[in-house]
Amino acid sequence: MDNNKNDEVIVLKERKTSGFWGATLASLAVVAGVVMAGGIIYLSSFVTVDLNAGTPGSAEAPLQYLVSGTGKRADKGSCGVEGQSSSVACLNRPVADACLAGGNELCEDDLEIARIAWIYFQNNYNPKTGLYNSTNNYPSTTMWDTGSALAATIAAKDFGFIDQKDFDDRIMAMFKTLNTFKMFNDEAPNKAYNTKTAEMVDYANKPVPDGIGVSVLDLGRLVSWLNTVQCMHPKYKNMAKKTIDRWDFSRMVKDGQMYGMARDKEDPKKIRVLQEGRLGYEQYTAKVFKTLGFDMSVAATYNNKFRNEIDIMGVPIAHDTRDPREFGANNYVITESYAMDATENGLDDENTKLLKNIFEVQKERWKRTGIVTAVSEDNIDREPWFIYNNIFNAGIQWSTIDPRGNRYNNLKAVSTKAALALALLFPEDEYSQVLMQKIESAYDPKQGWYSGVYENGIGYNTTTTANTNGNIMANVLFKKYGSFMSLCEGCQRIIKLDSPVLEKKKTCDVCTLSKTDGDAEKIQATYAKSDTD
Repeated sequence: MDNNKNDEVIVLKERKTSGFWGATLASLAVVAGVVMAGGIIYLSSFVTVDLNAGTPGSAEAPLQYLVSGTGKRADKGSCGVEGQSSSVACLNRPVADACLAGGNELCEDDLEIARIAWIYFQNNYNPKTGLYNSTNNYPSTTMWDTGSALAATIAAKDFGFIDQKDFDDRIMAMFKTLNTFKMFNDEAPNKAYNTKTAEMVDYANKPVPDGIGVSVLDLGRLVSWLNTVQCMHPKYKNMAKKTIDRWDFSRMVKDGQMYGMARDKEDPKKIRVLQEGRLGYEQYTAKVFKTLGFDMSVAATYNNKFRNEIDIMGVPIAHDTRDPREFGANNYVITESYAMDATENGLDDENTKLLKNIFEVQKERWKRTGIVTAVSEDNIDREPWFIYNNIFNAGIQWSTIDPRGNRYNNLKAVSTKAALALALLFPEDEYSQVLMQKIESAYDPKQGWYSGVYENGIGYNTTTTANTNGNIMANVLFKKYGSFMSLCEGCQRIIKLDSPVLEKKKTCDVCTLSKTDGDAEKIQATYAKSDTD
Protein backbone atom coordinates (compact mmCIF):
# COMPACT_ATOMS: atom_id res chain seq x y z
CA MET A 1 0.00 0.00 0.00
CA ASP A 2 2.40 5.90 -1.99
CA ASN A 3 1.52 9.36 -2.48
CA ASN A 4 2.21 12.97 -1.74
CA LYS A 5 1.50 16.53 -2.67
CA ASN A 6 1.92 19.97 -1.20
CA ASP A 7 -0.64 20.48 1.51
CA GLU A 8 -1.09 24.19 0.88
CA VAL A 9 -4.68 25.39 1.01
CA ILE A 10 -5.78 28.18 -1.30
CA VAL A 11 -7.33 30.92 0.83
CA LEU A 12 -9.81 33.21 -0.91
CA LYS A 13 -9.72 36.72 0.54
CA GLU A 14 -12.57 39.23 0.36
CA ARG A 15 -12.06 42.06 -2.07
CA LYS A 16 -14.16 45.22 -2.09
CA THR A 17 -15.63 46.16 -5.43
CA SER A 18 -17.96 48.95 -6.47
CA GLY A 19 -20.12 50.12 -9.35
CA PHE A 20 -20.59 48.09 -12.50
CA TRP A 21 -17.46 45.99 -12.06
CA GLY A 22 -18.41 45.13 -8.51
CA ALA A 23 -21.81 43.85 -9.60
CA THR A 24 -20.30 41.95 -12.50
CA LEU A 25 -17.65 40.29 -10.36
CA ALA A 26 -20.24 39.43 -7.74
CA SER A 27 -22.39 37.72 -10.37
CA LEU A 28 -19.42 35.78 -11.69
CA ALA A 29 -18.54 34.73 -8.16
CA VAL A 30 -22.05 33.31 -7.67
CA VAL A 31 -21.81 31.33 -10.92
CA ALA A 32 -18.34 30.08 -10.02
CA GLY A 33 -19.57 29.07 -6.59
CA VAL A 34 -22.40 27.01 -8.08
CA VAL A 35 -20.01 25.28 -10.49
CA MET A 36 -17.49 24.61 -7.73
CA ALA A 37 -20.17 23.21 -5.42
CA GLY A 38 -21.41 20.88 -8.16
CA GLY A 39 -17.88 19.71 -8.84
CA ILE A 40 -17.26 19.08 -5.17
CA ILE A 41 -20.43 17.03 -4.81
CA TYR A 42 -19.45 15.01 -7.88
CA LEU A 43 -15.86 14.42 -6.77
CA SER A 44 -16.84 13.57 -3.22
CA SER A 45 -18.80 10.60 -4.55
CA PHE A 46 -15.49 8.97 -5.36
CA VAL A 47 -14.17 9.42 -1.84
CA THR A 48 -17.03 8.67 0.53
CA VAL A 49 -17.37 4.95 1.24
CA ASP A 50 -21.02 4.05 1.80
CA LEU A 51 -21.59 0.36 2.31
CA ASN A 52 -25.09 0.66 3.77
CA ALA A 53 -23.72 0.90 7.27
CA GLY A 54 -25.93 1.11 10.34
CA THR A 55 -26.71 3.87 12.83
CA PRO A 56 -24.06 5.51 14.97
CA GLY A 57 -24.07 4.67 18.64
CA SER A 58 -24.73 7.14 21.38
CA ALA A 59 -21.23 6.90 22.87
CA GLU A 60 -19.00 9.81 21.95
CA ALA A 61 -15.53 8.35 21.47
CA PRO A 62 -12.58 10.75 21.83
CA LEU A 63 -11.57 9.90 18.27
CA GLN A 64 -15.08 10.11 16.80
CA TYR A 65 -14.05 12.77 14.31
CA LEU A 66 -11.72 10.34 12.63
CA VAL A 67 -14.55 7.84 12.26
CA SER A 68 -17.48 10.00 11.20
CA GLY A 69 -16.66 13.68 11.63
CA THR A 70 -19.95 14.22 13.44
CA GLY A 71 -20.96 15.51 16.85
CA LYS A 72 -19.79 18.56 18.77
CA ARG A 73 -17.10 20.85 17.53
CA ALA A 74 -13.69 19.59 18.63
CA ASP A 75 -11.95 21.68 21.28
CA LYS A 76 -8.86 22.30 19.19
CA GLY A 77 -8.37 22.59 15.50
CA SER A 78 -11.43 20.60 14.36
CA CYS A 79 -12.85 21.34 10.94
CA GLY A 80 -16.34 20.54 12.21
CA VAL A 81 -19.05 23.08 12.85
CA GLU A 82 -22.24 22.75 14.86
CA GLY A 83 -24.70 20.42 13.13
CA GLN A 84 -22.39 19.71 10.23
CA SER A 85 -19.85 16.92 9.66
CA SER A 86 -16.20 17.96 9.52
CA SER A 87 -15.86 16.44 6.06
CA VAL A 88 -18.65 18.66 4.70
CA ALA A 89 -17.21 21.72 6.41
CA CYS A 90 -13.82 21.10 4.83
CA LEU A 91 -14.88 20.08 1.35
CA ASN A 92 -15.17 23.68 0.16
CA ARG A 93 -11.48 24.20 0.80
CA PRO A 94 -9.78 23.16 -2.47
CA VAL A 95 -6.51 21.27 -2.49
CA ALA A 96 -3.54 22.26 -4.63
CA ASP A 97 -3.33 19.26 -6.97
CA ALA A 98 -6.37 19.07 -9.26
CA CYS A 99 -5.73 15.35 -9.76
CA LEU A 100 -6.38 14.77 -6.06
CA ALA A 101 -9.15 17.35 -5.59
CA GLY A 102 -12.39 16.44 -3.89
CA GLY A 103 -10.97 14.91 -0.74
CA ASN A 104 -11.96 15.49 2.86
CA GLU A 105 -9.87 18.05 4.69
CA LEU A 106 -8.49 16.39 7.82
CA CYS A 107 -9.17 17.64 11.32
CA GLU A 108 -6.91 17.74 14.35
CA ASP A 109 -8.02 14.36 15.69
CA ASP A 110 -7.13 12.74 12.37
CA LEU A 111 -3.72 14.40 12.28
CA GLU A 112 -2.96 13.48 15.88
CA ILE A 113 -3.44 9.80 15.07
CA ALA A 114 -1.08 10.17 12.12
CA ARG A 115 1.48 12.10 14.22
CA ILE A 116 1.66 9.23 16.71
CA ALA A 117 2.26 6.80 13.84
CA TRP A 118 4.97 9.00 12.30
CA ILE A 119 6.94 8.85 15.55
CA TYR A 120 7.69 5.22 14.75
CA PHE A 121 9.28 6.18 11.43
CA GLN A 122 11.27 9.01 12.95
CA ASN A 123 12.77 6.51 15.37
CA ASN A 124 13.49 3.80 12.81
CA TYR A 125 14.89 5.62 9.80
CA ASN A 126 18.33 4.83 8.36
CA PRO A 127 19.41 7.86 6.30
CA LYS A 128 22.32 6.05 4.64
CA THR A 129 20.01 3.59 2.88
CA GLY A 130 16.66 5.38 3.06
CA LEU A 131 15.17 2.21 4.57
CA TYR A 132 13.08 1.92 7.73
CA ASN A 133 13.19 -0.94 10.25
CA SER A 134 10.31 -3.42 10.06
CA THR A 135 10.06 -3.47 13.86
CA ASN A 136 11.32 -1.05 16.46
CA ASN A 137 15.14 -0.94 16.66
CA TYR A 138 15.53 -4.13 14.59
CA PRO A 139 17.59 -3.22 11.51
CA SER A 140 15.90 -5.45 8.97
CA THR A 141 13.09 -4.95 6.48
CA THR A 142 11.04 -6.63 3.77
CA MET A 143 9.69 -5.10 0.58
CA TRP A 144 6.22 -5.22 2.15
CA ASP A 145 7.38 -3.08 5.04
CA THR A 146 9.30 -0.82 2.68
CA GLY A 147 6.00 -0.20 0.92
CA SER A 148 4.38 0.64 4.26
CA ALA A 149 7.24 3.00 5.12
CA LEU A 150 6.96 4.71 1.74
CA ALA A 151 3.25 5.22 2.39
CA ALA A 152 4.05 6.78 5.75
CA THR A 153 6.65 9.11 4.26
CA ILE A 154 4.22 10.29 1.60
CA ALA A 155 1.56 10.90 4.23
CA ALA A 156 4.00 12.73 6.52
CA LYS A 157 4.75 15.24 3.77
CA ASP A 158 1.09 15.64 2.87
CA PHE A 159 0.14 16.25 6.51
CA GLY A 160 2.93 18.78 7.02
CA PHE A 161 5.00 16.68 9.45
CA ILE A 162 8.09 17.05 7.24
CA ASP A 163 9.02 19.73 4.73
CA GLN A 164 9.87 19.32 1.06
CA LYS A 165 13.63 19.04 1.70
CA ASP A 166 13.23 16.27 4.29
CA PHE A 167 10.77 14.43 2.07
CA ASP A 168 13.01 14.61 -1.00
CA ASP A 169 16.06 13.51 0.96
CA ARG A 170 14.23 10.44 2.27
CA ILE A 171 12.72 9.51 -1.09
CA MET A 172 15.99 10.00 -2.95
CA ALA A 173 17.89 7.83 -0.46
CA MET A 174 15.29 5.07 -0.73
CA PHE A 175 15.32 5.14 -4.54
CA LYS A 176 19.10 5.03 -4.59
CA THR A 177 19.01 1.83 -2.56
CA LEU A 178 16.14 0.25 -4.51
CA ASN A 179 17.97 0.93 -7.77
CA THR A 180 21.40 -0.28 -6.67
CA PHE A 181 21.09 -3.03 -4.06
CA LYS A 182 21.83 -6.62 -4.99
CA MET A 183 18.82 -8.70 -5.93
CA PHE A 184 18.02 -12.37 -5.53
CA ASN A 185 19.46 -14.25 -8.52
CA ASP A 186 19.56 -10.87 -10.30
CA GLU A 187 15.79 -11.23 -10.80
CA ALA A 188 14.00 -9.30 -8.06
CA PRO A 189 14.49 -7.92 -4.54
CA ASN A 190 15.34 -10.44 -1.85
CA LYS A 191 12.80 -11.22 0.88
CA ALA A 192 14.81 -9.33 3.52
CA TYR A 193 17.52 -6.65 3.72
CA ASN A 194 19.62 -5.11 6.47
CA THR A 195 18.38 -1.53 6.80
CA LYS A 196 21.79 -0.15 7.76
CA THR A 197 23.84 -1.77 4.97
CA ALA A 198 21.20 -2.77 2.36
CA GLU A 199 22.74 -6.25 2.29
CA MET A 200 20.58 -9.27 1.52
CA VAL A 201 19.88 -11.15 4.76
CA ASP A 202 17.82 -14.04 6.06
CA TYR A 203 15.01 -13.63 8.57
CA ALA A 204 17.53 -13.66 11.42
CA ASN A 205 19.14 -10.62 9.75
CA LYS A 206 22.28 -12.59 8.98
CA PRO A 207 24.02 -11.72 5.68
CA VAL A 208 23.22 -14.15 2.86
CA PRO A 209 25.25 -13.21 -0.23
CA ASP A 210 22.99 -15.19 -2.57
CA GLY A 211 19.71 -14.25 -0.87
CA ILE A 212 16.87 -16.46 0.32
CA GLY A 213 14.13 -15.81 -2.21
CA VAL A 214 11.46 -13.44 -3.54
CA SER A 215 7.95 -12.71 -2.26
CA VAL A 216 5.78 -11.45 -5.08
CA LEU A 217 3.13 -10.33 -2.57
CA ASP A 218 5.70 -8.11 -0.89
CA LEU A 219 6.67 -6.64 -4.26
CA GLY A 220 3.03 -5.85 -5.00
CA ARG A 221 2.76 -3.86 -1.78
CA LEU A 222 5.85 -1.86 -2.77
CA VAL A 223 4.61 -1.28 -6.33
CA SER A 224 1.29 0.06 -5.02
CA TRP A 225 3.07 2.87 -3.22
CA LEU A 226 5.72 3.41 -5.90
CA ASN A 227 2.81 4.09 -8.20
CA THR A 228 1.27 6.54 -5.75
CA VAL A 229 4.46 8.48 -5.04
CA GLN A 230 4.98 9.19 -8.74
CA CYS A 231 1.30 10.08 -9.06
CA MET A 232 1.44 12.64 -6.26
CA HIS A 233 4.99 13.74 -7.10
CA PRO A 234 5.41 13.36 -10.89
CA LYS A 235 9.09 14.28 -10.68
CA TYR A 236 9.69 10.78 -9.32
CA LYS A 237 7.98 9.00 -12.21
CA ASN A 238 11.18 7.86 -13.94
CA MET A 239 12.82 6.76 -10.68
CA ALA A 240 9.81 4.70 -9.69
CA LYS A 241 9.59 3.08 -13.11
CA LYS A 242 13.32 2.33 -13.19
CA THR A 243 13.01 0.57 -9.84
CA ILE A 244 10.45 -1.85 -11.30
CA ASP A 245 12.23 -2.09 -14.66
CA ARG A 246 15.14 -3.79 -12.87
CA TRP A 247 13.01 -6.79 -12.02
CA ASP A 248 12.69 -9.86 -14.23
CA PHE A 249 9.04 -10.94 -14.17
CA SER A 250 9.39 -13.98 -16.43
CA ARG A 251 9.17 -16.42 -13.52
CA MET A 252 6.99 -14.26 -11.26
CA VAL A 253 4.01 -13.92 -13.60
CA LYS A 254 2.62 -16.84 -15.58
CA ASP A 255 -0.81 -17.91 -16.84
CA GLY A 256 -2.63 -15.17 -14.96
CA GLN A 257 -1.08 -16.01 -11.58
CA MET A 258 1.89 -14.93 -9.44
CA TYR A 259 4.92 -16.91 -8.35
CA GLY A 260 7.55 -16.30 -5.69
CA MET A 261 10.95 -17.94 -5.43
CA ALA A 262 12.95 -19.69 -2.71
CA ARG A 263 16.17 -21.62 -2.49
CA ASP A 264 15.76 -25.34 -2.10
CA LYS A 265 16.62 -26.30 1.48
CA GLU A 266 18.42 -29.47 0.45
CA ASP A 267 20.22 -28.00 -2.54
CA PRO A 268 20.62 -24.20 -2.21
CA LYS A 269 21.80 -23.98 -5.81
CA LYS A 270 18.31 -24.88 -6.95
CA ILE A 271 15.53 -22.30 -6.99
CA ARG A 272 11.96 -23.36 -6.35
CA VAL A 273 9.23 -21.36 -8.08
CA LEU A 274 6.16 -21.20 -5.84
CA GLN A 275 2.62 -20.15 -6.69
CA GLU A 276 1.90 -17.33 -4.25
CA GLY A 277 -1.30 -15.82 -2.92
CA ARG A 278 -4.64 -16.93 -1.52
CA LEU A 279 -8.04 -15.25 -1.72
CA GLY A 280 -7.62 -11.75 -0.31
CA TYR A 281 -3.92 -10.97 -0.54
CA GLU A 282 -3.84 -12.56 -3.99
CA GLN A 283 -6.43 -10.15 -5.42
CA TYR A 284 -4.96 -7.11 -3.69
CA THR A 285 -1.53 -7.80 -5.21
CA ALA A 286 -2.70 -9.02 -8.61
CA LYS A 287 -4.70 -5.84 -9.21
CA VAL A 288 -1.49 -3.87 -8.66
CA PHE A 289 0.43 -5.99 -11.19
CA LYS A 290 -2.46 -5.74 -13.61
CA THR A 291 -2.02 -1.97 -13.73
CA LEU A 292 1.58 -2.54 -14.84
CA GLY A 293 0.28 -4.38 -17.91
CA PHE A 294 0.45 -8.04 -16.84
CA ASP A 295 -2.19 -10.68 -17.45
CA MET A 296 -3.75 -11.31 -14.03
CA SER A 297 -6.90 -13.01 -15.31
CA VAL A 298 -6.90 -15.66 -12.56
CA ALA A 299 -5.38 -13.90 -9.57
CA ALA A 300 -7.03 -10.47 -9.86
CA THR A 301 -10.61 -11.68 -9.53
CA TYR A 302 -12.33 -12.87 -6.36
CA ASN A 303 -14.59 -15.01 -8.53
CA ASN A 304 -11.90 -17.43 -9.63
CA LYS A 305 -12.15 -21.22 -9.44
CA PHE A 306 -10.51 -21.37 -6.00
CA ARG A 307 -13.25 -19.44 -4.18
CA ASN A 308 -15.89 -20.95 -1.94
CA GLU A 309 -18.09 -19.64 0.90
CA ILE A 310 -18.76 -20.74 4.45
CA ASP A 311 -21.43 -19.53 6.84
CA ILE A 312 -19.93 -18.06 10.01
CA MET A 313 -22.39 -16.70 12.57
CA GLY A 314 -24.96 -16.23 9.83
CA VAL A 315 -22.60 -14.27 7.56
CA PRO A 316 -21.31 -15.76 4.25
CA ILE A 317 -17.53 -15.56 4.24
CA ALA A 318 -15.50 -16.20 1.08
CA HIS A 319 -12.40 -18.34 1.44
CA ASP A 320 -9.81 -20.07 -0.71
CA THR A 321 -10.40 -23.77 -1.33
CA ARG A 322 -6.69 -24.56 -1.59
CA ASP A 323 -6.56 -26.13 1.84
CA PRO A 324 -3.21 -25.77 3.65
CA ARG A 325 -3.44 -29.37 4.81
CA GLU A 326 -3.09 -30.38 1.17
CA PHE A 327 -1.18 -27.53 -0.44
CA GLY A 328 1.08 -26.49 2.43
CA ALA A 329 0.08 -22.82 2.43
CA ASN A 330 -2.43 -21.21 4.77
CA ASN A 331 -5.62 -19.67 3.37
CA TYR A 332 -6.02 -16.99 6.03
CA VAL A 333 -9.22 -14.93 6.03
CA ILE A 334 -8.31 -11.74 7.85
CA THR A 335 -9.14 -8.04 7.68
CA GLU A 336 -5.94 -6.54 6.28
CA SER A 337 -6.00 -7.65 2.65
CA TYR A 338 -9.66 -6.71 2.08
CA ALA A 339 -9.21 -3.32 3.72
CA MET A 340 -6.09 -2.54 1.69
CA ASP A 341 -7.77 -3.61 -1.53
CA ALA A 342 -10.59 -1.15 -0.83
CA THR A 343 -8.45 1.79 0.31
CA GLU A 344 -5.67 1.41 -2.27
CA ASN A 345 -7.25 -0.24 -5.31
CA GLY A 346 -10.78 1.01 -4.71
CA LEU A 347 -14.19 -0.57 -4.22
CA ASP A 348 -15.74 -2.55 -7.08
CA ASP A 349 -18.58 -4.97 -7.74
CA GLU A 350 -16.57 -7.90 -6.37
CA ASN A 351 -14.92 -6.62 -3.23
CA THR A 352 -17.67 -4.36 -1.84
CA LYS A 353 -19.85 -7.20 -0.55
CA LEU A 354 -16.87 -9.25 0.59
CA LEU A 355 -15.54 -6.34 2.65
CA LYS A 356 -18.98 -5.72 4.13
CA ASN A 357 -19.17 -9.35 5.25
CA ILE A 358 -15.69 -9.19 6.78
CA PHE A 359 -16.93 -6.27 8.86
CA GLU A 360 -20.29 -7.84 9.71
CA VAL A 361 -18.94 -11.20 10.89
CA GLN A 362 -16.57 -9.50 13.32
CA LYS A 363 -19.35 -7.24 14.51
CA GLU A 364 -21.54 -10.32 15.01
CA ARG A 365 -18.88 -12.02 17.14
CA TRP A 366 -18.81 -8.90 19.33
CA LYS A 367 -22.61 -8.94 19.61
CA ARG A 368 -22.69 -12.60 20.62
CA THR A 369 -19.68 -12.72 22.94
CA GLY A 370 -19.04 -9.13 24.02
CA ILE A 371 -15.48 -9.48 22.68
CA VAL A 372 -14.40 -6.60 20.46
CA THR A 373 -13.08 -8.20 17.28
CA ALA A 374 -10.82 -6.87 14.51
CA VAL A 375 -8.42 -9.60 13.42
CA SER A 376 -5.37 -9.53 11.21
CA GLU A 377 -1.76 -10.64 10.99
CA ASP A 378 0.49 -8.94 13.52
CA ASN A 379 3.85 -8.97 15.22
CA ILE A 380 3.44 -9.63 18.94
CA ASP A 381 5.58 -8.86 21.98
CA ARG A 382 6.19 -12.48 23.04
CA GLU A 383 6.73 -15.89 21.49
CA PRO A 384 6.07 -16.83 18.75
CA TRP A 385 6.59 -13.14 17.83
CA PHE A 386 4.18 -13.20 14.87
CA ILE A 387 0.62 -14.52 14.62
CA TYR A 388 -2.34 -14.68 12.28
CA ASN A 389 -5.67 -14.00 13.99
CA ASN A 390 -8.11 -15.58 11.54
CA ILE A 391 -11.78 -15.38 10.81
CA PHE A 392 -11.26 -18.68 9.00
CA ASN A 393 -8.29 -20.86 8.09
CA ALA A 394 -7.79 -24.56 7.31
CA GLY A 395 -11.40 -25.38 8.08
CA ILE A 396 -11.35 -23.70 11.51
CA GLN A 397 -13.15 -20.52 12.58
CA TRP A 398 -11.56 -17.83 14.80
CA SER A 399 -8.18 -19.52 15.12
CA THR A 400 -4.88 -17.89 16.07
CA ILE A 401 -1.77 -19.50 14.63
CA ASP A 402 1.89 -18.79 13.95
CA PRO A 403 3.28 -18.98 10.39
CA ARG A 404 3.93 -22.71 10.84
CA GLY A 405 0.36 -23.45 11.83
CA ASN A 406 0.86 -23.87 15.60
CA ARG A 407 -2.12 -22.76 17.70
CA TYR A 408 -1.92 -19.73 20.02
CA ASN A 409 -5.57 -19.01 20.80
CA ASN A 410 -4.51 -17.56 24.16
CA LEU A 411 -2.93 -14.67 22.24
CA LYS A 412 -5.97 -13.50 20.31
CA ALA A 413 -5.94 -9.74 19.96
CA VAL A 414 -7.69 -6.75 18.47
CA SER A 415 -5.43 -5.49 15.69
CA THR A 416 -4.94 -1.72 15.84
CA LYS A 417 -4.51 -1.32 12.08
CA ALA A 418 -7.54 -3.54 11.35
CA ALA A 419 -9.78 -1.71 13.84
CA LEU A 420 -8.89 1.69 12.40
CA ALA A 421 -9.34 0.54 8.79
CA LEU A 422 -12.77 -0.93 9.49
CA ALA A 423 -13.86 2.19 11.37
CA LEU A 424 -12.86 4.40 8.45
CA LEU A 425 -14.56 2.16 5.89
CA PHE A 426 -17.81 1.96 7.88
CA PRO A 427 -17.88 5.34 9.66
CA GLU A 428 -21.61 5.47 10.42
CA ASP A 429 -21.91 2.02 11.98
CA GLU A 430 -22.17 1.84 15.78
CA TYR A 431 -19.50 -0.86 15.85
CA SER A 432 -16.93 1.56 14.42
CA GLN A 433 -17.18 3.63 17.60
CA VAL A 434 -16.66 0.46 19.65
CA LEU A 435 -13.52 -0.35 17.65
CA MET A 436 -12.08 3.12 18.05
CA GLN A 437 -12.73 3.18 21.78
CA LYS A 438 -10.94 -0.16 22.11
CA ILE A 439 -7.70 1.04 20.52
CA GLU A 440 -7.72 4.77 21.29
CA SER A 441 -4.97 4.48 23.93
CA ALA A 442 -3.00 1.62 22.35
CA TYR A 443 0.13 3.64 21.72
CA ASP A 444 3.38 4.84 23.24
CA PRO A 445 3.83 8.60 22.71
CA LYS A 446 7.55 8.01 22.14
CA GLN A 447 7.31 4.91 19.91
CA GLY A 448 4.05 4.99 17.97
CA TRP A 449 0.95 2.79 17.81
CA TYR A 450 1.05 -0.65 19.38
CA SER A 451 0.08 -3.64 17.25
CA GLY A 452 -3.04 -4.29 19.31
CA VAL A 453 -4.86 -5.20 22.50
CA TYR A 454 -5.02 -8.81 23.77
CA GLU A 455 -8.46 -10.31 24.24
CA ASN A 456 -7.60 -12.22 27.42
CA GLY A 457 -6.98 -9.13 29.54
CA ILE A 458 -3.18 -9.27 29.65
CA GLY A 459 -2.90 -5.77 28.24
CA TYR A 460 -1.58 -4.20 25.08
CA ASN A 461 0.40 -6.02 22.42
CA THR A 462 3.18 -3.46 22.77
CA THR A 463 5.14 -4.30 19.63
CA THR A 464 5.49 -1.32 17.29
CA THR A 465 6.04 -1.95 13.59
CA ALA A 466 6.31 -0.28 10.20
CA ASN A 467 3.32 -2.27 8.98
CA THR A 468 0.95 -1.17 11.74
CA ASN A 469 2.02 2.47 11.76
CA GLY A 470 2.35 2.64 7.98
CA ASN A 471 -1.15 1.25 7.54
CA ILE A 472 -2.51 3.79 10.00
CA MET A 473 -0.96 6.72 8.12
CA ALA A 474 -2.13 5.29 4.80
CA ASN A 475 -5.66 4.99 6.14
CA VAL A 476 -5.74 8.60 7.31
CA LEU A 477 -4.48 9.58 3.86
CA PHE A 478 -7.31 7.51 2.38
CA LYS A 479 -9.79 9.43 4.49
CA LYS A 480 -8.50 12.63 2.96
CA TYR A 481 -8.46 11.57 -0.71
CA GLY A 482 -10.11 8.19 -1.19
CA SER A 483 -8.60 5.38 -3.27
CA PHE A 484 -5.45 6.54 -5.03
CA MET A 485 -5.56 3.98 -7.82
CA SER A 486 -8.87 5.41 -9.07
CA LEU A 487 -7.64 8.98 -8.80
CA CYS A 488 -4.29 8.30 -10.45
CA GLU A 489 -5.84 6.29 -13.27
CA GLY A 490 -8.23 9.18 -13.87
CA CYS A 491 -5.26 11.52 -14.18
CA GLN A 492 -3.34 8.98 -16.30
CA ARG A 493 -0.57 8.90 -13.69
CA ILE A 494 -0.14 5.13 -13.62
CA ILE A 495 3.15 3.30 -14.16
CA LYS A 496 3.02 1.18 -17.30
CA LEU A 497 5.93 -1.11 -18.08
CA ASP A 498 7.40 -1.23 -21.58
CA SER A 499 6.83 -4.32 -23.72
CA PRO A 500 10.47 -5.53 -23.44
CA VAL A 501 10.11 -5.64 -19.65
CA LEU A 502 6.78 -7.42 -19.81
CA GLU A 503 8.16 -9.97 -22.26
CA LYS A 504 11.61 -10.37 -20.69
CA LYS A 505 12.60 -14.03 -20.44
CA LYS A 506 15.25 -15.65 -18.32
CA THR A 507 16.48 -19.20 -18.62
CA CYS A 508 15.73 -20.75 -15.27
CA ASP A 509 18.07 -23.24 -13.71
CA VAL A 510 15.41 -25.26 -11.87
CA CYS A 511 11.83 -24.15 -12.51
CA THR A 512 10.11 -26.41 -10.02
CA LEU A 513 6.50 -25.30 -9.74
CA SER A 514 5.43 -26.15 -6.22
CA LYS A 515 2.02 -26.39 -4.58
CA THR A 516 3.52 -24.60 -1.62
CA ASP A 517 2.44 -20.98 -1.54
CA GLY A 518 5.22 -18.47 -1.05
CA ASP A 519 2.97 -16.56 1.32
CA ALA A 520 3.45 -19.33 3.87
CA GLU A 521 7.05 -18.18 3.99
CA LYS A 522 6.17 -14.49 4.14
CA ILE A 523 7.54 -14.27 7.65
CA GLN A 524 8.36 -10.73 8.62
CA ALA A 525 11.93 -10.10 9.74
CA THR A 526 11.06 -10.46 13.40
CA TYR A 527 9.95 -14.07 13.15
CA ALA A 528 13.60 -14.95 13.56
CA LYS A 529 13.99 -12.50 16.43
CA SER A 530 13.04 -15.26 18.84
CA ASP A 531 16.10 -17.16 17.67
CA THR A 532 18.44 -14.30 18.47
CA ASP A 533 17.06 -12.94 21.73
